[in-house]
Amino acid sequence: MPLSLIKVCGMRDAQNIEQIASLCPDFLGFIFYPRSKRYVRQSDLSGELLDKLLPKDLPTSIKRVGVFVESTCAEVERIATQWKLDFVQLHGNESPTFCQNLKEKGINIIKVFSVGKEGISLAHMREYEDFVDYFLFDTQTPNYGGSGHKFDWEMLKIYDLKTPFMLSGGISLEDVEQLTGHIHHKCIGFDVNSKFETAPAQKNVALLEEFITLMRKK
Repeated sequence: MPLSLIKVCGMRDAQNIEQIASLCPDFLGFIFYPRSKRYVRQSDLSGELLDKLLPKDLPTSIKRVGVFVESTCAEVERIATQWKLDFVQLHGNESPTFCQNLKEKGINIIKVFSVGKEGISLAHMREYEDFVDYFLFDTQTPNYGGSGHKFDWEMLKIYDLKTPFMLSGGISLEDVEQLTGHIHHKCIGFDVNSKFETAPAQKNVALLEEFITLMRKK
């Protein structure tokens, strides 16, 4: 299996961000959804506060991802510019046209599809393919992610689209063997969050270090 990309989502605490950045994940995710327990407050987006939140020497190899749910195009674009985001992750019911509008502004997009008992709708996803860089599959919950629950990964076997995808939803240290096996040939990475926390937005550094080390040994 090729080296998998690793995204650590739900970051907010400056010291914790610096600690996790030292482990060199491929992505750090920041949530701009007010109802999330890991919400980065709007006050953190201005001037001096933003400088205090992100390490000045954050490696350029670590991509910044902003997570949005039903935000306006203008808001996504404004925060993407202010935070110098490398990707925006759209976690709501954003339309293909919404994604197209952002893509035409040069914004890289991860589009999330939440998976429930009914599985995935390839016909619906196909409408997005020209306007996104990656899909991300997460477990369907009322609160848009961060639940610690898995969906049935067997549902991914039907995936036959051209767009690579990432996998999220309840991934933990115990999943390393399965993740480094064969999930799907289009699966290029994994998004971790709640199973590596001591509290919302506070990541367990030792646990993540072990996870990242094991994933990169395979």
